[in-house]
Order: sequence, then structure tokens, then C-alpha cells
Amino acid sequence: MHTLRVRDVLKDKILVSRESARLLEDALGAIMAGKSTPGGRSDTTRLTVDFEGVEGIAPSFLDELLLVFESIIGSDTNGVERRLVVANPPARLSLKFEAIARGHGMSVRALSDGSWVLTDSGNPRA
Repeated sequence: MHTLRVRDVLKDKILVSRESARLLEDALGAIMAGKSTPGGRSDTTRLTVDFEGVEGIAPSFLDELLLVFESIIGSDTNGVERRLVVANPPARLSLKFEAIARGHGMSVRALSDGSWVLTDSGNPRA
């Protein structure tokens, strides 16, 4: 699994702006560019964004983060499931975060460890 630790790139503890999310684009792109799938194509594009040490995020930050994720993996995934894991989220999963995911054609659910898993709508495998 490919993981980006947000605090390695952003030093703010509360992430509210779209601009802050855009600052993760190069690091996320580098992780995805270095991704290799032994034995051929995978049916899932998976990325973990770890928010350990972050105390809060705004809905606009998550919305922009999903736009960055989409721009890196492309909108036409050719049947490959998009999966973004939010590890150590600094907020509880709420209706507003769920609405943002839906706006990007994704569903979101919280796991028992508190992480969020965002997947293509209608395909919420963990």
C-alpha cells in the first residue's frame, strides 16, 4: 500500500484551504508514479493519506484532496476501482464529508480503527 504522511509535506495542524490540499499534489503524484504492480494490472488504484498529527480538516480541504486524487489517477479508470484510505482522520466521519465523497462519485465509510475508506460508488470493498 502506498502512503503519504500529510505532516511530512504540510506543517499546519489544521487544514482548511484548498491551496493546502493542492500542496500535496506533487507528493501524491510521485507516490503513484512509483507504484508498480507485480505480475500485471491491478483492479484497484489504492492510496493512503495519513493524517497523524493533524488536528482538523475542513470540508473544502477534503474536496480539493479528492480533486487532486482524481487528477493523478485520471477520471477514466478503465474498470479499475479508485480507493483512497484516510488514516488517522482528525475528525469523525460526518454527513458533510459523505456528501463531498458522493460529489466525486465515491462512497465513504469508517472502519473499526477509525480510518475512512473512499471507493467508487457501488463498489465499497475494503
